[in-house]
Order: sequence, then structure tokens, then C-alpha cells
Amino acid sequence: MAKDYSVGVIVYKKFSRSEKLLILKHRKGHWAFPKGHPDSGERKIETALRELKEETGINIIKLLSKRVLVSESYSFVNGSGKKINKSVDYFVGETTSEKVKIDNKEITKYKWCTYNAALKIITFKQTKITLKKAYAIIEKKL
Repeated sequence: MAKDYSVGVIVYKKFSRSEKLLILKHRKGHWAFPKGHPDSGERKIETALRELKEETGINIIKLLSKRVLVSESYSFVNGSGKKINKSVDYFVGETTSEKVKIDNKEITKYKWCTYNAALKIITFKQTKITLKKAYAIIEKKL
């Protein structure tokens, strides 16, 4: 069984009435958070910030911690029929930048969503659980 590892950022922004989370529609069709694979020699935080900038154009982000705050693990079968064990570490951060410039190679759409809307749109059960954990952390900061 193959292993796959990514690092990402769960991003939120304070709007006038509520705080909203940024979710992306990935080319493969699922809704999730900005994330990607580390380049050789890259630290987790460097991967997270690079992927965030590549996928969303956002480079103004205040991470709540320099440590990974939420992790998820799940298995899936890839396009070649091979079972993959995937794990993702997420940082959590606040941006002041509402403007998102998606990378059309990997991302097809984005949305700023309230927590409840994000829970409905996010595709995978495991990512919904990750959102719940992350939002509990964000709420403490608000």
C-alpha cells in the first residue's frame, strides 16, 4: 500500500457579520482546504505557506501557531486502482486578504463559507471532522 503526505492551511477571514473559511474545489472534484506535497528539504510550515500561495494567491496570513494544529488520515483508491494511505497536517491561520487568485491547474473554484456552509460543501467525511477540530481552535481565538 502506498503512502501519500501533504501539508496545508485552514484559512479564515473576519467579514463584517461573521468569520468565513476558505475552501477550494480541487481539479479531481472534491471540496477541501489548500494543501500539497513538500518539496525536497522543505519544512512543513514552508510547504503550507507555499501551497497556500500557489493555490490561492494568498500570502498575507497570520498563523495561529507555528506548529501543526490539526491532522487527518484516510485511505482512498487512486485512478490506477491502487490503495493509498494519505495523511495531511494542517496549520490554521487568519488572512485579511479577501481576494483569491486560484491556480487553474489544480483548483477549479473557491468559496468563502461560514462554518455551517463549509460543513455542507466539503466532500469527504474525514475533512469535515478536520474542519470541526480546526473551527474549535479558531473560535477560541475570536
